[in-house]
Amino acid sequence: MSKANKNFIEYNCKNGVYSVDGSEVKPLNYLVSVMLDRAITQTNKYGDGEVILSKLDDSGFSGTLEMTAHDEDLEKDLGFIEEIAQGTADVQVLENKNISIGFETYVTNDAGVTMTKKIWLLNVNVAPASESYSQNTDTTNEATASYGLTVKGVNKKTATGDEDYRDVNGNTKKVYKVRAVPTDNAYDTFFATVPVPTAKE
Repeated sequence: MSKANKNFIEYNCKNGVYSVDGSEVKPLNYLVSVMLDRAITQTNKYGDGEVILSKLDDSGFSGTLEMTAHDEDLEKDLGFIEEIAQGTADVQVLENKNISIGFETYVTNDAGVTMTKKIWLLNVNVAPASESYSQNTDTTNEATASYGLTVKGVNKKTATGDEDYRDVNGNTKKVYKVRAVPTDNAYDTFFATVPVPTAKE
């Protein structure tokens, strides 16, 4: 069985962006890492002394967005900080806004060809970053900013984009992450706006 044109490795993350309203895309601070865990729970149903059904509950992704430093533009847009007369203040978070987050990674296939893949995470809740500062010792002990993520996704739309897509059983389907490589039609404009996932005709 041939493995030609299969992805061999995927690595690096860079050029982070985010959007609050889906149309205006803004840059993120320098990325360190994006860590995502699929939030799936499995419940087994038993009958006659054996498992007769394994039911999956898919809630999207949870994870962490880590950057070299706090992104004040992002934190202002999310209501984590605001300007006051004395400077900038961390304030009580009263609204958990939904945003979309994009970034790029490298993918190298088995032939050694490397391409840049673009990724959007859709309908994301971001938690304020924890903080830790250490004194300098023999080297500079740098602080990073790690934001907790919950990726809730959006409903896939029909090919025309005007209503939710439903499968043959009448079910809607969430889209949590959208990715594009240079061979995809939407690649060049992928970060111009947040994509609305639609079914192929």
